[in-house]
Amino acid sequence: MKKAISTISALAMVMALAPMSAFADTTIKQTDTLPKTADSSVEFSVDPTYTVTIPAKVTLADNGEGIYTNSGTLKAEGVKLAEGKEIVVSLTSASKFNMQTSASATYKLPYTAEGAFGKLTDKEAGGIVAKFATSTEDQEVPVTFTTDETSKYAGTFTDPVVFTIEIKDA
Repeated sequence: MKKAISTISALAMVMALAPMSAFADTTIKQTDTLPKTADSSVEFSVDPTYTVTIPAKVTLADNGEGIYTNSGTLKAEGVKLAEGKEIVVSLTSASKFNMQTSASATYKLPYTAEGAFGKLTDKEAGGIVAKFATSTEDQEVPVTFTTDETSKYAGTFTDPVVFTIEIKDA
């Protein structure tokens, strides 16, 4: 019995001194020549997170010359994306950026949107108004809407716009 305990103790001491690594799904047998190494990986996943807030409504005001303008703010908070990615915010209008007083009105008041990349010149396709990168800091980008001409008629002019938020390569 004493000899068995001595053998086990000696084996434990040799194994403690021998540099070896054991990883998941790798079996090192007593018959293997030591030292023995095996490869493995350590990993985990972090899902992208972000909050983007768009203005619910932007009410334009007269600039004193019959042109109406005002800005709304796009906000991004807690942005954590994969490396080399960014949030891209685009703006479109089904009416091609023309406001009306009602669905049946024939007069359309053209207007323009301007974001971080200048005025949207392609009113049919719209364009990018903001980009947000990974950041622990809150990010804000104003989007300014301005009528292109003085209105010919009185009334409350409206036009719904669509903000599209995508994650793209930076």
